[in-house]
Amino acid sequence: MLTMQRMLVAGAVGLFLVVPGTTQAGFEFTKIDVPGAASTAANGNSTTAIVGEFTDGDGDTHGFLLNKNGFTQIDVPGAWLTRANGVNAQGDIVGTYFDDPAHPSRRHGYILTKGVFTKIAVPDSLRTTAFFVNARKQVAGVYRDAHNVSHGFIWDDGEFTAINVPDASLTSIIGINDVGEVAGVYADEDGLHGFVRSAKGDFTTLDVPDADDFTVSQGINDAGYVVGLYKDATGTSHGFIYRKGKFTTVDVPGAHWTEIYSIGDDGAIVGAYEDATGVHGFIGTPAH
Repeated sequence: MLTMQRMLVAGAVGLFLVVPGTTQAGFEFTKIDVPGAASTAANGNSTTAIVGEFTDGDGDTHGFLLNKNGFTQIDVPGAWLTRANGVNAQGDIVGTYFDDPAHPSRRHGYILTKGVFTKIAVPDSLRTTAFFVNARKQVAGVYRDAHNVSHGFIWDDGEFTAINVPDASLTSIIGINDVGEVAGVYADEDGLHGFVRSAKGDFTTLDVPDADDFTVSQGINDAGYVVGLYKDATGTSHGFIYRKGKFTTVDVPGAHWTEIYSIGDDGAIVGAYEDATGVHGFIGTPAH
């Protein structure tokens, strides 16, 4: 078990920068920029907090937590790169860290609970990525086996369960809700496809109609809303929301590209976009 290093806490002033008049697909968008960061992405959200990553002025990547107390920087002790990917309502945070400069692609997952980091690494895997955590502290992610093949997994109190889409060449589990439904991506000869796996184990493929063989399901909330991203024929990324067979495209107004990574049970979405000033995180709040 790892011990948490001291974390930098900053005030909330300036963290949320409102973009006036930016409502699209029923959302009011608010930009998230970590103060002093070269770029910011909001990777996960619950009803009480947002987590993500930022690159500082020296080019180093750190995780962050943003809640009512402001901004907290997250760095796994001994890591040269840390990402925070998911957070549940209880405040448990999961993510990924890199700790071996000699093998820069090698990574491990972690869960951060009450100030203590616990490593998540599938036995005998080449690398493990932890993406999201639900209220039951089940963690969704992906690992590469000794043959360099990617498999999705669910981590539950130290036990791993592999999940593979039938006939796929790779599977990645990214989102998980409190009833055990998961969202992710798989690859076959036709490209990348999003999918949802029910709590009973049934798979549903998600392909955005306008996608050019590239759809990724990122997050799923308890109401069954799925969010993610797709690329069109020009290679431009757009966010999407899926519910009961219907896709809705979501683009931050004025953005060169938009990607959605998570959706909370209150319907708020988070992700990243790029405009003329750089890459920013965002939260999209349902407009009423």
